[in-house]
Amino acid sequence: MGVQVDRKCLDEFCSRLFQALDRLGLLPRQLSAKPTEFEKYPRLLFGSIQRYNDVEAGFREWESRVLRSTEYLTEKHYPELETLRQWMAEQADVFTNKANMQHLKSSLYARVFQYLYPRRVLVNAYCIKHKGNEAALAPDFLESHFPGSVEAEVEKLQKTYQAEWETIVDDARRTLLENAAYYRKVLSGKETLETPPEVIEEPEINQEEE
Repeated sequence: MGVQVDRKCLDEFCSRLFQALDRLGLLPRQLSAKPTEFEKYPRLLFGSIQRYNDVEAGFREWESRVLRSTEYLTEKHYPELETLRQWMAEQADVFTNKANMQHLKSSLYARVFQYLYPRRVLVNAYCIKHKGNEAALAPDFLESHFPGSVEAEVEKLQKTYQAEWETIVDDARRTLLENAAYYRKVLSGKETLETPPEVIEEPEINQEEE
């Protein structure tokens, strides 16, 4: 019998980790980015934990590196990292278990991509719809108009991710707000959206136990 992997805990961990990294601006804006760009910061965390065989020490080392890399003020996002650290410390046995860590490494790209996919599709669809209107990034406008789209791709997303739709919408809206300088360039045509989301296939997480 293979070693059991704590999928439920790992699923929750990935949601927490990816949300924190995305809010720090450390996950790719474009779904066409290389796999290494999706995996960089999670793999650094896994490596630090394994090097020390200790969640607390590994997280602190990783956190220091992350805060030096982010474009944003550290005091703004530090509380989110601290919440993640506390949660991981409470589940420390999960992250010092070799089977769990091996599963995370082998499924990492699929997990990050599946997290980002609906969020980036929403952001891209909104930018396409409001191209040329930089006022579309104003907080009041976003609050009342986002996602504000019934295009087939967005309607399909909502049906597929119905259980977590409100969270996805909130995350996507925050992406637009916190990266407004970049998305103003997108709306004005100074930056282009890369590979259209509808032609990208989502990778599947390997369901075999390690």
